[in-house]
Amino acid sequence: MSSLAVATALQALLAMVPRSLVPQGVLGATKRTGSRIEEADHDSEDPDNKFSLDINNETDSLTSRCYGVYGCFSIAQPYLSLARPINVFPLSVRDLTPKFCLYTRANPSRCQLRLGDPGSVTSSNFRTGAEVKVLTHGYLEHGDKKWLKRMVAEFLILGDLNVIVLDWLSGSGPPYTQTVANIRLIGAILGRFILDLRDYVGVEPGHIHVVGHSLGAQLAGYTGLYLKERGASLGRITGLDPAEPYFEGTEPVVRLDPTDADLVDVIHTDAGPIITGGLGTLQTSGHLDFYPNGGIRMPGCGAHLIDSVAKEQGNIPYGIRRFIGCNHIRSYEYFTESINAACPFLSIECGSWEAYLKGRCWECGRSWERCARMGAHAHSHLNYTQPKQTERKMFLITGADSPFCTFHHRVSVVMSYSTEARLQGGDVGVFYLTLYGQKGQSPRIQLNQEEIFFEPGNVYTYMIGSADLGHLKHVVLEWLYVTVYYNPLTWRLLSQPVVHVNRIHIDSIEMQERYEFCGLDMPFRSGTRRQLEWQAACPEQAPSPGASFLGTLINFDVEDTIYSNIDAVNSGLNSLGNGQFISNLASSTNQVARELMESARRRIGARVNKRRREGEDDTSRRKQRRWRVWG
Repeated sequence: MSSLAVATALQALLAMVPRSLVPQGVLGATKRTGSRIEEADHDSEDPDNKFSLDINNETDSLTSRCYGVYGCFSIAQPYLSLARPINVFPLSVRDLTPKFCLYTRANPSRCQLRLGDPGSVTSSNFRTGAEVKVLTHGYLEHGDKKWLKRMVAEFLILGDLNVIVLDWLSGSGPPYTQTVANIRLIGAILGRFILDLRDYVGVEPGHIHVVGHSLGAQLAGYTGLYLKERGASLGRITGLDPAEPYFEGTEPVVRLDPTDADLVDVIHTDAGPIITGGLGTLQTSGHLDFYPNGGIRMPGCGAHLIDSVAKEQGNIPYGIRRFIGCNHIRSYEYFTESINAACPFLSIECGSWEAYLKGRCWECGRSWERCARMGAHAHSHLNYTQPKQTERKMFLITGADSPFCTFHHRVSVVMSYSTEARLQGGDVGVFYLTLYGQKGQSPRIQLNQEEIFFEPGNVYTYMIGSADLGHLKHVVLEWLYVTVYYNPLTWRLLSQPVVHVNRIHIDSIEMQERYEFCGLDMPFRSGTRRQLEWQAACPEQAPSPGASFLGTLINFDVEDTIYSNIDAVNSGLNSLGNGQFISNLASSTNQVARELMESARRRIGARVNKRRREGEDDTSRRKQRRWRVWG
């Protein structure tokens, strides 16, 4: 019998044992007075304390514990599973003592409000007619973090809002398993606070937006669950890279899910396997799940420690944290920028990141139903109404540094099918593109991330991002020949590598404009950079012949084929018990294997390129010696 089965059976037996029959040394001493429960280590009830709990159910057992108006919490299934092998109860409310701070334009930096005192709301600067934003942090953090202060400031610039920061520092410390338990109770405390706002101030829960980072995102899910169980519905939850450990692959009631609010939008930025340092979830958790840059690695992360410290104005502890958790913190950096940015952080629904990069998903539809804005304005086209669909995967590209938002372009490279191009037969390499517009130019952008075989007459499409360049004027296209060392079919021994380009077609997604830049079937030798001008219509060519057998053979990706088969096997594991967890574990292993293979491929390629450069240097030195002899 497995250890999980033993643990489950044991907890099921203990659940039937009344708490009064268990030795006090096991449970911890408590004392009851009437309908109240208090921790025994406190001498007496403080009449001014607002955390006294009204208990209706005093029959809590070893697998369930009640916390008065905040409800009862079980540590049995589904909270006990392969993904959550260790479970504990939340600390007492007295030990947690979360703090609520209200900020408005009248008090942008001074905290107001007290938990459990509705009168403090009416005597504060709380504006009953304004929107309510509740912000909260994650593990090992507190409510005075600089990123929270920046987010508060941005919201107050956006409008005269009620911005409330939930600080649960006393419950966010190690061990992690205890913090995971604490957020269940803290989520309920926030839910009770929201009901108090409804009862004493008239603010409906449906008009409240909770924003949580990491464990704070999972906490927000518990708030939505608390309200739902009491007949209310939270307006919106934004999960900023929800924490992965103890949540990935669990039942929806255990983690953030679309039923927790009228709108649940999630930004995934650190969704790699936990064994490679990933801290956020990969699985969909909301109505709209945004995966900027694929959701695993963010541009600009992976820099040197010195650069990270410099971005934190020389603060070494903060710099180390940024260096280690760069991908994880990108979620709240993107969200904070989105509050007042003119750039819309536009995303497009697509089946996968790979398909998105290949330009297969690029049209928003007549009513923009296939697009959404990532960040603070994800609700802009919904007006806080229940979305018709859930778990929509949205993709977009961001920049490496602030400002992160980019404008997206679908670039199609149309290869020439001229006689000269057909005689050449195509070559293997990489295209680079630089865009020039009315407002400036883009950096040199690599179109195909891996070398491929470009065949005459075929079209190769890519999605790229840039700053707002305005209307495009011209582009500069560059091609570099790359030898695939393990594929002799790509070697050029008796001729020079060259490709011919007919045109570049660009669809600017945000601008809703289309451009054609004519290549006029010109040859591109390795290292050639040509400026292509916009024309109303480029010369037409014969229809594309499609990929040839040779091109298919050269571009065949063995790794992707292997991984797709492995993923198919993993999906079959879902039919087993805890299949989702098993599948996620296998997928994590696959991701590690993919990274190792990619690293090995880069190292081999670097060695080949180094030897090629050394050979070119030797040839150059021999030529110089020859010239000296002839001179």
